[in-house]
Amino acid sequence: MSQRHGARKQPEPKHARAREESGVSIAGPGGRIRSSGMGVAARFALATAATIAVSFVAFGLVLYRSLAGTLNAEIDESGVLAARALAVLDAKCWMPFHETALEGFESDVLGRGNAPSLDPEKKAQFDRRSQANMARATRLAESRGTKLLAAVVIDPRDHAVLSGAGIFKFDPGTAGERRIDEVTIAEGMYTAGSRRTPARTYSAPIVDDQGLQRATAIVALSAEEIDAALSGVLTTQLLLTALFIGVGVAVAFVVSRRITRPIQTLCQDIETVARGRLDHRTHPHSDDEIGVLARTFDRMTQNLLQFQDVQKEQAAQEHQIEVAREVQAALLPEKLPSIPGFECAAASRPAAKVAGEFYDVAESAGGAKLLLVVSASGGGVPGAMVATMARSLVKALAASESSPAELLRRVNRILAPDLRRGMYVSALLLRVEPETKKLVVANAGHHPLLVCRNGGERAEPFHSDGIALGFDKGPIFDRTIKDREVTLAPGERVLLVTRSMFSLKSAAGEEIGEDAVYELFQQESARPSTDFVALTLASFESFREGAEATEDLTFLTLKRVS
Repeated sequence: MSQRHGARKQPEPKHARAREESGVSIAGPGGRIRSSGMGVAARFALATAATIAVSFVAFGLVLYRSLAGTLNAEIDESGVLAARALAVLDAKCWMPFHETALEGFESDVLGRGNAPSLDPEKKAQFDRRSQANMARATRLAESRGTKLLAAVVIDPRDHAVLSGAGIFKFDPGTAGERRIDEVTIAEGMYTAGSRRTPARTYSAPIVDDQGLQRATAIVALSAEEIDAALSGVLTTQLLLTALFIGVGVAVAFVVSRRITRPIQTLCQDIETVARGRLDHRTHPHSDDEIGVLARTFDRMTQNLLQFQDVQKEQAAQEHQIEVAREVQAALLPEKLPSIPGFECAAASRPAAKVAGEFYDVAESAGGAKLLLVVSASGGGVPGAMVATMARSLVKALAASESSPAELLRRVNRILAPDLRRGMYVSALLLRVEPETKKLVVANAGHHPLLVCRNGGERAEPFHSDGIALGFDKGPIFDRTIKDREVTLAPGERVLLVTRSMFSLKSAAGEEIGEDAVYELFQQESARPSTDFVALTLASFESFREGAEATEDLTFLTLKRVS
């Protein structure tokens, strides 16, 4: 059936609109594929920059903590050494002066007792040693670039200053104290006048020969240089991190563009193929995975081109097969003729688009009717063509011939020379004479005629000799083919069937077999012929259980009703 194709524009597929709305690359008619989002090179550069940034930040944090620890350790070492240097006073020289000075301090400041006289020689000796220790402490404290704020020796009992600049104000912070050996370290704010300075104090005990603490040496170091040094380290690290991130991004972008250039070339090739240019060739530009992808895509394109040619050929063949199927369907009789005293019905269910089996009813000499079923060896179009030739020859010669056997002889003489080796056609002919109710059968290599007798348990095959059309061009075929007469009582039925019917398979792969078909025919034989055909087909479908039909199904039945 032909169809008219108008010039109306086809609506755009929904999935294409969805891809366009979602930002996925799509190809427009005659245009390049439009892409959206960030490119591969930019993604690679961004990922590299993020990796560099995270790596440098982590490295900078570790380096900063390491440098801060090293710097703090150096400052603490200077402070500890300074405190220890300040605490080194000769007990034999210092103790007498210490006791006398303390008594003088108690008399002058605290008003306790009378001030004793000081030995000038001991005082001078103590002052020299005290100044030497103070100078040593100052050198040690400032050897690492740290400013010495104060260095004093105090009495731990009354906090009296025994040596140094006097009592200073120090507010310890919340970090608490820590110790390095016998030196106590505290962090806080040092106050001198109105100026407050971040500082650290280092306190070392002064003990006598008996191990008793008699005084404490305290050194106060400025923490401003420490904070400034750490701030400088942090600033330098931040600048280096920013510099390396910038350089890393630039290098990553250049490298990614170089790496992705073959991908861009491949994308252009894909765009060309997507526009329908299947003859376009894709040439690899590298031996890596991208080169393998390019070669694979090129092979795929060439395979698609070949497949497209095959599809065109298949489409042409499908069209020819469809035409053959329509022609074949038109050859089957639309309506079986009415035969007085008999009921006639038939069915044909091809497994493929074209079948190699036919049934028909033709006019025979003397006003009789000729029922025929033909089946060609093989299937598909060749089998359908051969079966069609045999059916056409039988119908063309039937009107001038009263003997089915002689009719088959004439058909074989014409058909056999045109069949190639291995091709043959089986045929079963049944001549029906309405007035006499006489039935004459001739069988050319076909399945025997089946007879359903009244009261029978199963259909009975009615054998008649004969070889298939095409096996022999004349003498042997002519001698073997014979007419045989079969009689039917009212209510009895005959069936002209093909062998493929008995090869019907279920979903489990089990064949139905001849015995089951014979019993089915006998069981439904008493029904009207149209009901008989319908119930038989339904039984076959039930046996198949939905399995795909692999064999043609063709049969013709005649029942005597009077």
